[in-house]
Amino acid sequence: MDYEFFLQIALAKGVGDIAIKRALRFFSENQGASWEVLGSDVSMQNNVFGGKQGIVESIALQREPAKRLAYQLSQNDVKLVLCDDNQYPAKVKQVLGEKCPPYLFYKGNIRLTNMNAVGFCGSRKASNKGIAITNDCACQLVKNEFVVVSGYAAGSDIEAHRAALMNSGNTVFVLAEGILMSSLKKEIREYLNTENHIFLSQFMPEAGWNVGNAMKRNGLIIGLSNAMIIIEAGKKGGTFAAGNEALALNHPLFVIEYASPEVSAEANPHFISRGGIPIRKKNGAPNLSQVYETIKKRQSLETKDILYL
Repeated sequence: MDYEFFLQIALAKGVGDIAIKRALRFFSENQGASWEVLGSDVSMQNNVFGGKQGIVESIALQREPAKRLAYQLSQNDVKLVLCDDNQYPAKVKQVLGEKCPPYLFYKGNIRLTNMNAVGFCGSRKASNKGIAITNDCACQLVKNEFVVVSGYAAGSDIEAHRAALMNSGNTVFVLAEGILMSSLKKEIREYLNTENHIFLSQFMPEAGWNVGNAMKRNGLIIGLSNAMIIIEAGKKGGTFAAGNEALALNHPLFVIEYASPEVSAEANPHFISRGGIPIRKKNGAPNLSQVYETIKKRQSLETKDILYL
């Protein structure tokens, strides 16, 4: 697929995730339809987008911006995968269903998105205790061949990524802004190689960071993981929202249990009371045995379901 033609549509005012998925369904049902054809066929645009004149007018205006952006993506080695593509992460579609992002921009090793993985969420202002526990959990996970997934934010996120890479593991950076707007942070820069990471964004490449996008990308972190670990959750904010979303999706949620929670972890007991599985210490380190057991059990049940289909 030539990214330029997709971008021409996706950049148009009024075209969001729902409209992109509508176009993908239209292509699957109509032979000869494509992003290239859609970009120049006003009749098809009216058919796909319900005759919304504003969208049609905006598509015509995006031809040159789309060319410029496609060139920038090529220069930065950024690729695109759509939700109807075989390379699109299968776990994301399985976990999120119809709520999966219609497209992902990425840079790095996309094979990592289909490996066993555990997601991390926690406070940007994590306590020293929380940072140490994050490091310990990530180290244990990569030694057991799990990919570490997190949101590339300050605090426990960046520590999870850093610990994974420092211990010869793999990590997935899930961005809350467009992929061209993100920069390499000093904490992880020296540890990256061509195989051990991937940067992913469900937003247009030049989209800036905002609270809404940060909340929205929580779903992708959950979708890319076999289980989630809450390091420290306050009573509001992104980690609190991510924990609630994981529970709503019936996704395995593990929560660090503190004897005396810091303010940054004051909502951890809340999630444990709602069904989050507590992670306690064993021999001075976080005991992740239930994480492994739960993932193995769910995969076994999923395999049985497939066999009986």
